[in-house]
Amino acid sequence: MPTETQVMVKREDEQAFAELNAANPIFVEDAARLFCEQLAADPRIGDFRVVASHQESLHSHDAVSLLTSGPTFAQASLDPRLFGTLVHAG
Repeated sequence: MPTETQVMVKREDEQAFAELNAANPIFVEDAARLFCEQLAADPRIGDFRVVASHQESLHSHDAVSLLTSGPTFAQASLDPRLFGTLVHAG
């Protein structure tokens, strides 16, 4: 369902920021994948974990992506405290 565009902004720089973001829309999962590609291409980096969060201002939930590479971060389940730093009040 399409949503109505908000015409009033709260901060002076918010309009420019919104226009810049709208020029290159990307899902949080795609952003995490692109970041992982760069890490994997760097021979100095071995194992890694990328946690990305799109902290929503329009919805009551955030979108989160978690990608890992290598045995250091391989695990059967995740520690729920991992996501505690991604929670925001808004």
